Amino acid sequence: MLKKNKGIRAISNLHYFISKFNEENLTYTYPLLGWGRKKSFFKAQALAEKKGLKALCLEDGFIRSLGLGKDGFAPLSLVVDETGIYFDASQTSDLEQLILQPEKEELNLRAASAIQTILNHKITKYNQKFQTLDSEKFNQKTKHILVVDQTFGDQSIKYAGATKETFKAMLAQACLDHPEATIWVKTHPDVLAGKAQSHFQPKDLASVNIQILTEAYNPIELLGYMSEVYVVSSQLGFEALLCTKKVHCFGVPWYAGWGLTNDKFAPVEILQGRRGINHSLEHLFACAYLKYARYVSPVTHKRCELEEIIALLIPNIEVQATLPLKLSAYGFSAWKRKFIGDFLAFPKVELNFKNFFKPNQNDHILAWGKKAKLLKDKGYKNVITVEDGFIRSIGLGASLIRPCSLVFDDVGIYYDATQPSKIENLLKTRQLTSTQYERAQKLRDLLVELNISKYNVGVAKKLIKPSEDQKTLLVIGQVEDDMSVQLGGVEIKTNLALLKEVRANNPEAYIVYKPHPDVHAGLRVGKIEEQVVLQFANQIELDASILECFEICDEVHTITSLSGFEALLRGLKVYCYGLPFYAGWGLTQDKFRCERRNKNLDIDTLVYVTLVEYAVYNIKNTTSMNIPLVSPEDVILYIQSQMNFPAETSKETWKDIFLKFKKIQNR
Repeated sequence: MLKKNKGIRAISNLHYFISKFNEENLTYTYPLLGWGRKKSFFKAQALAEKKGLKALCLEDGFIRSLGLGKDGFAPLSLVVDETGIYFDASQTSDLEQLILQPEKEELNLRAASAIQTILNHKITKYNQKFQTLDSEKFNQKTKHILVVDQTFGDQSIKYAGATKETFKAMLAQACLDHPEATIWVKTHPDVLAGKAQSHFQPKDLASVNIQILTEAYNPIELLGYMSEVYVVSSQLGFEALLCTKKVHCFGVPWYAGWGLTNDKFAPVEILQGRRGINHSLEHLFACAYLKYARYVSPVTHKRCELEEIIALLIPNIEVQATLPLKLSAYGFSAWKRKFIGDFLAFPKVELNFKNFFKPNQNDHILAWGKKAKLLKDKGYKNVITVEDGFIRSIGLGASLIRPCSLVFDDVGIYYDATQPSKIENLLKTRQLTSTQYERAQKLRDLLVELNISKYNVGVAKKLIKPSEDQKTLLVIGQVEDDMSVQLGGVEIKTNLALLKEVRANNPEAYIVYKPHPDVHAGLRVGKIEEQVVLQFANQIELDASILECFEICDEVHTITSLSGFEALLRGLKVYCYGLPFYAGWGLTQDKFRCERRNKNLDIDTLVYVTLVEYAVYNIKNTTSMNIPLVSPEDVILYIQSQMNFPAETSKETWKDIFLKFKKIQNR
C-alpha cells in the first residue's frame, strides 16, 4: 500500500515516525498506511481488514514545519493513529483515549512550560514569515470577535458533524451575541491565494460591523487582540484556548466536549455519549502535543520530543522575521554561494546573486565582510554584513572549509570598533533571565569539556608549563591585513608590534608566541621570521592547538583575536591591545577604551549574546527536513562527532590549486 502512495512514501524519515521510539530495524516492514480520511486511508483500511490487520492513519502534527507542506516543507511532526483520527468525532481515536486517562501532574507541568514557550515565541502549525500586524486595526475601545472560516471541502468539517451551512449560522450567532463588537472573519490562506473556496459569499459579509481579515497575520499574535473566538473545527480554536480566549464550537473538534469550550451550538450527539469529562487545558495539550503527535529531529533524523522541535524553530522564526523576502547577495565567491543559501532557506525568501552588476540602491543586500563596507561607503543603506561565526568548522576558512556558523549584522559588524554593531547593541541592552543564564553556563561548560574552538585545528600535543615560578604569557598572532585588526586595532596593528609591547611590559615573563593558522599555512599576511620572534618570545608554538596552549598559560595577550574570547570562557586573564567585541565590558584588561561600551557584563551574558543571539548555525544534516538554522549546542556536538573521523584524502582539485596560488601570492 505504501508503494502506491507517493505522497506518504516521500515523507522524510517516515520509518522513525511510524515505528516505536527510535526503533532500529533495517529490515523494517511498513504497515498499511493511509492519510486522514482520504481515499488512501480507506483503501489501506479495506486491505487491512482482508488480512486481519490494522491500518495506520497519518496526519500532520499540530506544530508541523517552518513552511507550508504544499511549498515542499517536510513535516517535523506527524500523528499516527491506530484507532481513528483526531478530527473524526464520529468514532474514538488514540488522542481521545489519551485524554480520557487521568491527569498526571508531572506531564501537566511540562505542558505548561511548553505552552508558555509557544506563546512567547508565537509558534504555530506553519511558521513561515507572517505579515506585520497593524495594531491600529484593533482599537482597544472596541470588542473584537474572531470568526474562523475554513476551506470548502476541508475533511475536518464533515467529520466534526458540520456542513457548509454551519458557517453561516456561526457568523449569524456571533453577530447576534455581539451587536456592538467588530466581527472579524478570518479567511484561510489558501482562499486568499485563490487555491481554495471560502464558505462565505460577499452578501454574507455585508453587515457594517463585519470585517474581513485578508492579511496573513501570525495566529497567536492575532488572538491577542480578540475577546472571543467562533470556530467549526479549526485548530485555531485550540490555539485560542492556549491564549485564554473564550471559544465557541459549532462543530466537534478534538478539543471540544472536555469542559473548555462552549459547545452549546455543537452537534455533540455525534459523540454518542463519549467524552463529557472535564479536563484541564494542560492535560489536553499534553495528550495532543506531547503524547499523540510524534516528532523527528532534523539534526539527528531520529524521534525526539516536542521541546527539541520548539528549540529548533525559535532561532529560525527569529532570524526569518528580520529578513526581507528578497535579498541580493553581492560579490559572493563560487564556494561561498554553495553554503550561504543553506543558512537562508526560509519560506518565500528569494536570494539572488549579483557579482558583475552593482545592486540597486533600494535592494536589500547581503555582502561579505570587506565588500559590505565598500557598499556602505558608497551610500548603500540596506546592507547586511555576513561573516564567519565563532564556532566555525574543523579547518580554516582560507582552506575553503564550509562554515557551520555565520553572523548577519544589519548595524555594523562585530570586529569593527569604529562604529556600533548588532552585537554591541545587544550587549548594551540584554538582561538575561534565569533560564538564559543556565543555558549560557551549560554552553560554556560544553565548549570547555569537549575542547571546541573556532577552527578546531592543531594536534592534541600535551605542552609542559616552562616554570611554575615564572609567569607564562601566550601572545596570539593574527592576520595583519584582516579587517578585525584594521578596524579593531588602535595603535598596535602588527604581530611584531604586539610582541614588542608585551615583552616591554613583562621583561621577566616566559612568552609563548602562537602564529595564526592561516599565516603559518602561508595563506595570509603577517608572518615574522623565527629569529625575529625569538628576540621577544621564548618559544614559538606551531603544532599544538590554541586550547592546549591555554593549559600552560597564566595570561593571554592579543590585539583582537577571537582566541581572547575563548580564553575568557576558560577563566584566563586576557589583555587586549585593540578593541575586539568582548573588550570594554569589564571582563578584559584593556589598553584602550571604547566610550560606547559603558556597562560591565558577566561572562554568561557575553556568552549568551555572542553564541546564542548573535551568531547563527547550520549543518548539512537538516537540509532534507527544511530547517536552515540549528543551535550552537547542535554544532558543538556535530563538530565533536566529526573530529573522531580523519579527513579524507583525494586527488588534486580546483581547491588545492587555489590554495597553492594563495601561498605563492602571500610570499
